[in-house]
Amino acid sequence: MNAVPRGRDTAPSVAVTGLGVLSPGGAGVDALWRDCERGTADFRTIEHFDVSRTGARIAGFVPADAPDAPAPGRPGRLPYLLHRATTDALADAEARTGRRGVPTVLVLGSTDSGDCPSAEAWRDWRDGRSPNAGAGWTPHSAPAWDAPVIQVGNASAAGATALGVGADLLRDGTAERVLVCGVDTVTETAYQGLASLRTLSPRGCRPFSTRRSGIRVSECAAAMVLESSSPHAYAHLRGWGGSNEASQAARPDFEGVAKAIRRALRDARTEPEELGYVNAHAAGTRHGDVAELRALEEVLGERLPRIPVVSTKAALGHCQGAAGTVEAIVTVLTLVRGEVLPTLGLEDRDPRWDHLNLGDKSPDHPPRTAMTISCGLGGSNVAVVFGREA
Repeated sequence: MNAVPRGRDTAPSVAVTGLGVLSPGGAGVDALWRDCERGTADFRTIEHFDVSRTGARIAGFVPADAPDAPAPGRPGRLPYLLHRATTDALADAEARTGRRGVPTVLVLGSTDSGDCPSAEAWRDWRDGRSPNAGAGWTPHSAPAWDAPVIQVGNASAAGATALGVGADLLRDGTAERVLVCGVDTVTETAYQGLASLRTLSPRGCRPFSTRRSGIRVSECAAAMVLESSSPHAYAHLRGWGGSNEASQAARPDFEGVAKAIRRALRDARTEPEELGYVNAHAAGTRHGDVAELRALEEVLGERLPRIPVVSTKAALGHCQGAAGTVEAIVTVLTLVRGEVLPTLGLEDRDPRWDHLNLGDKSPDHPPRTAMTISCGLGGSNVAVVFGREA
């Protein structure tokens, strides 16, 4: 979808009416915001599989806040996180809009295709008809969505791509309400794979730092409800764009990132000078941060130093397939609260970027339009534009 983004006359914005999140900072948007502001995430040693040969032993985990929550590595961990986030997001949307019982499509962004149940499988599981019933956590209520499930799996860009797919379903009149969720847990397969690519850092994510050396993996479930229109919206998803371009599988090229940014701005009918905030992918890799900032310079030119460019991965870690969705929630909260949080850990920022505002300087005005960027293995790049107004 949206291979060549359309203009605003045929691709109107969609309303963001509900939010739900379980992050390493805790449950809810206030815990997420507090973590991004103060760095309170639950980072601890991985214990459910052997990490002795990976060079990195720490990951971010959603803190246990319910007695029935499966522990990391236990059956049902991912469905539990998915169920909690989507239920909270839909309840939020229903409370804000007063619209209940609306057929809801789930668009799921995840790198884990084996542990994401369909609506039918989930109901079978809940009602004891599934062969896996009793093997782990069983939901106590129906899933928040009761319509088709679409799964997106383009690595770390999955959560952002899911937002674009959801927006297009609404624009085309295919769906009345879309529930987008990015979700991933810390699994041995993904962790060992990232270790083999030498992308893990024992020091964690240090975006824009001279000592950046890779990522720290985290689990997360982040959900956003999208609707065609609503007077009760948090903000509006104005447009999105993507590209699939890289010369090396494990690092983005600036040309590919720049294409995604340009396409998103065009789809949103937004000029570069309108942007007041960028939530960068900025995972703290040696080459990725450089490529992304170069792409922003390519598109935004002399305006870039006046726009806060922030990475939340220093606080949250890299939430894998959920990264694009949870960072989109931070972007929406930035517009709603009118406050720009800094990139944490800038004590040793790379001097090449001393001229940029990495969230360490308050903007002249609260941002009204913002962009979030996600980059995935294999050259998948996605940018999503949000605005306070449609």
